[in-house]
Amino acid sequence: MKKNILAGIIIGLLSSAQAVQANGLFGFNTAPVDSNFSFNNGLKMYAGVGASYAMQSDACNMPFFEGSCEDGSAGWKIFGGARFNPMFGTELAYANLGTAEKAGAVGTENIYVKNEVAGYQLSGVAYLPINVVPNLELMGKGGAMFWERDTKESLDTAADETSDTGISPLVGVGAQYQLNQNLHLRGEWEHVFNIGSGSEHETDANNYTLGFMYSTL
Repeated sequence: MKKNILAGIIIGLLSSAQAVQANGLFGFNTAPVDSNFSFNNGLKMYAGVGASYAMQSDACNMPFFEGSCEDGSAGWKIFGGARFNPMFGTELAYANLGTAEKAGAVGTENIYVKNEVAGYQLSGVAYLPINVVPNLELMGKGGAMFWERDTKESLDTAADETSDTGISPLVGVGAQYQLNQNLHLRGEWEHVFNIGSGSEHETDANNYTLGFMYSTL
């Protein structure tokens, strides 16, 4: 079922981007005249990898909990995508959002909880070259994350491990700088809503990534 949903979204994004490329946005040519990126006609592909720091913003929320809690940790991300013109493209990524961990007590009971989140992301991406700063452009994205969350939880001597999956919306902003004809430095922030929806460990996640991208531009 997830594969069918993913395929349908990809086809929809491809169709929309090809229409924009053929007709422009609202009938106008959206390519900036003085763009610093040498964008010729045709599909431009790219791939990249980055190191990240992710925070599960609600991981430390537990009534009457006393103890230590870390709601963020290091993670990583690999991604690839296509640009159909200088302004629009689509991107597929796999992101590991790290872990959130807390240990302490609720009343007289000792408790330990560890959440690990990872999954696929599919996004539409818009770009805005900054002509006053050579080789720099801003980017914004919107899409969905197909996540899986693994939880380890112990209460005194009882322990339990559970897994949860779902689809959540994501948004993001960032910037990328062209180091040479093919290599770019990219930094971005992404926010994923309601990971673990319907469970007591539901949380939003903020992911900050810095990495490199190789493009056919």
